[in-house]
Amino acid sequence: MEEAWKVRAWAATTASCLLLDPGEMHWKLRYPKWVYPSFLLVMLGHSYSSSWHITVDPPQNLKIVDPGFLGHLNLQWQPPLTLGTFQHCTVQYKLRYRNVDSEDWETIITKKLNYEDGFDLNQGVEAKIQTLLTGHCTNGSDVHSKWIQTSFWIPLQGEPETKIQEMQCINYNWKSLHCTWKPGEKIPKGANYNLYYWYKGLDRAVQCADYIESNGRQVGCQFPSMELAEYQDFNICVNGSSLALPLRASYFSFQLQNIVKPSPPEQLNLTQRNSEELHLEWKPPEGPVPSQCLTYEVQFQEDDASWVSRSTEKEMITLQKSNGSRRFCIWVRDKVNIYCANEGFWSEWSSQQCLEEQRDDDSWLLFIIIPVTLIMLNAILVASLLVQKQRACLKQVLGKKEVHFYHEAIY
Repeated sequence: MEEAWKVRAWAATTASCLLLDPGEMHWKLRYPKWVYPSFLLVMLGHSYSSSWHITVDPPQNLKIVDPGFLGHLNLQWQPPLTLGTFQHCTVQYKLRYRNVDSEDWETIITKKLNYEDGFDLNQGVEAKIQTLLTGHCTNGSDVHSKWIQTSFWIPLQGEPETKIQEMQCINYNWKSLHCTWKPGEKIPKGANYNLYYWYKGLDRAVQCADYIESNGRQVGCQFPSMELAEYQDFNICVNGSSLALPLRASYFSFQLQNIVKPSPPEQLNLTQRNSEELHLEWKPPEGPVPSQCLTYEVQFQEDDASWVSRSTEKEMITLQKSNGSRRFCIWVRDKVNIYCANEGFWSEWSSQQCLEEQRDDDSWLLFIIIPVTLIMLNAILVASLLVQKQRACLKQVLGKKEVHFYHEAIY
């Protein structure tokens, strides 16, 4: 600040003149125009030089701790040694971390000395951190320390070909979680797999209690109710045991709402409003999936044409029917929508509903059937008249004979 006062004193002594402002009745100093930029540069330079020499050490002992939660790791560190000299500063930490196969870093700024997140333990993990100072002690500028970094790997055991294959987990109708897999290509005879899972709320990883078996080997797991695990990471590890050699473990992480496969829609009702318009209604499947969480895909086919798809959020749809089509078939499936999940599986298709109309090409039959029918009716009528006439003639002949016999009997 001494330099700034020197500039002010020097500027006052070099003032070109003193002027009296008659409106305000006090004295003002008028300085040459070049004095103001010089004064500003000196003040900025003084401020910049005062913060330029401020440095801070990085945090200490950065480490990645695995508490046994199958990928949910804890990043920990300690304050820098020289932190006590910055009592009037805001001290924060800039943390960056990622799996080693990822190109993008996650970045967190925090005042805490630890941070938790989920990682893919099939890959290594790396993290780095630096101290960040802000506040009056730095004259409003940010001061960063150097980075320190560390990495973490799960010890790999067993050949990669002993890992399970084609792992798939499906949350059927949001109430029944099943995970299945295929054995590795080089699994030894007598070896078997074990599944462990963890989510926040469990104090430790839990082993599957209801395995799915095939040919005497565990190839899947049926889980109990998992309502408490929704909308958070659900971590799985499938490892194995063998007397011949160790099996390579596999790690998975997902959220239950993102793997839901709902049941198909029910009670489809297809009606024809007019010659070119059809209306379809249905009901959402029974179960815990909220109706507002479902989106629908409707597929329909006219005659032998290709299937056409339409999407809707409602339990109904009106479709335009091509003029002249004779057969119209339709079915519907559903999926959890983007308002309740990021991903999911389509349900199976509902039962198919069809409407059929009489073929226009068959109308020519009417020109044959109707005349033939009229001819046959006329023939039957003529035959009936002939029979009645013959009966009348026969009665008349028989009547005359009876009269002749009667006269002969009298005479």
